Amino acid sequence: MEANARIVPFIKATSNVFKEMLDLTVSSGQTENEGDSFISRGVTVIVGFTGGWKGLFFLDMSQETAMKLATILTGEDYQSVADEEVLLSCAEVGNIISGNATTGVNNAQPGLNIRLTPPSVFVGEDMSIFNVRLSSWSLLMQTDIGAIKINVAVEEVKK
Repeated sequence: MEANARIVPFIKATSNVFKEMLDLTVSSGQTENEGDSFISRGVTVIVGFTGGWKGLFFLDMSQETAMKLATILTGEDYQSVADEEVLLSCAEVGNIISGNATTGVNNAQPGLNIRLTPPSVFVGEDMSIFNVRLSSWSLLMQTDIGAIKINVAVEEVKK
């Protein structure tokens, strides 16, 4: 599978989760080869893959967008991204997107048996995130609560 094609299930899953679960309008631009690193917008959820794929999925957004996302999920207002509910909300959305995307890939290619690692959330503007030996593809998506960026750095495990 071409590297750029690996991001497609994540684009679909992100659009579906933001539309169906969060009731947000989503529009997006073109995918781009991000190379082996990118700069965080403020809050980054990272989900890893094992099984037939090795690599990472990143859901990246500003701190303001993260707080708005948490407000939609919980119905509470947040003043700080350091609030545990904000971080848990972001982690859950990243996990749901990754789960939906990998379920689609596993259904299309049952032998891959891709599994997810638990999500991690990192907070810090302009933080550089480096993917050792993995090139990634990204897409900036606009939503009603702000921009989100998805980044996929995966490769198929050779058997």
